[in-house]
Amino acid sequence: MLLKDKRFYFIRDEYYEKFPDCNLMGNKEGHHNRPCYYCYDYDRFFMMVPISSQLEKYQAIYDEKIKKYSSYDGIVFGFVNGKKRAFLIQNLCPVTEELISEVYTIDKGTVEVTIDNKLSEEIGKKVRKVMAMYKKGIKITLTDIKKIIDALSQ
Repeated sequence: MLLKDKRFYFIRDEYYEKFPDCNLMGNKEGHHNRPCYYCYDYDRFFMMVPISSQLEKYQAIYDEKIKKYSSYDGIVFGFVNGKKRAFLIQNLCPVTEELISEVYTIDKGTVEVTIDNKLSEEIGKKVRKVMAMYKKGIKITLTDIKKIIDALSQ
């Protein structure tokens, strides 16, 4: 499968099996069994940002962080297929292409899901910022990025 930046994908089960203690988003039973991820190409890896429909939960977390820090780059809200979703940059995880199981499509698999350019730019900017902070030793992600990158780099 040829991954395209700024599209949505599902990650293979073997990824979760390989990194059980890295604070990845949990398994969700259903058609795809995993969260859907927004793909952002970054420095040899694809940074996968999970999306969630649990808006109240993530709005409360976002509001708490804003109250405490005045800004927060870990969560972005936007629309996917006409429905508001939370993009959980705080839960992003690096993957390589062979760990992707399928692309997220609609219309019986004929149309790849995308988002508008403004939202895509906002997410990309925040992913780059969060990763720059990570490289400086400032961690706002919940995922153990270092452990995953080290294992994927071998």
